Amino acid sequence: MPKVSFEMESVTVEIPAGGTIWDAAQKAGISLHRGFGEAHHCDGNGWCTGSACAVDLRGRDPAAVSAPTWKERWLHGQLLRNHKRLACQCAPQRDLTVVTIP
Repeated sequence: MPKVSFEMESVTVEIPAGGTIWDAAQKAGISLHRGFGEAHHCDGNGWCTGSACAVDLRGRDPAAVSAPTWKERWLHGQLLRNHKRLACQCAPQRDLTVVTIP
């Protein structure tokens, strides 16, 4: 079971295989929704504006997380180009440190 460490919050949680960073944040009580996303949650299904639950991955090892989903590639390409991922679409494959974006 991978562990997800949230650098800014100094919290680490363990999630089951196949779980997402969004699931880890929910388990840890960390709100990833900011700005417009705070008032209009997408409930972790990838239909947000992209800034609502984007995270920065430490280490930038593509094998550490699942491949980008079609939602990330088609709807949130700018995030991917900036080395960020949607927490609800990104499943850790091993222990991982993420930075929530203020």
